[in-house]
Amino acid sequence: MTLPVNDDFANCELSIEELDAIAAGGIFGRLWNGIKSAEHSVANFARSDSGGKIIGFGGMGLLIVGSIALA
Repeated sequence: MTLPVNDDFANCELSIEELDAIAAGGIFGRLWNGIKSAEHSVANFARSDSGGKIIGFGGMGLLIVGSIALA
């Protein structure tokens, strides 16, 4: 038994929304790509000399504030 195959793609029409979803990966695809892009940006900033210093000083500041709040 063979399944019917519809090879007539010439008459298929997609809506603008469907084409947009295919091209952009839909709303979740765009959201995921934005998260990945932000993660790469933060990682690159943290690897830089000035970024590492800023993150280090920020961490020290949080430790000081946290120790004062717990005292």
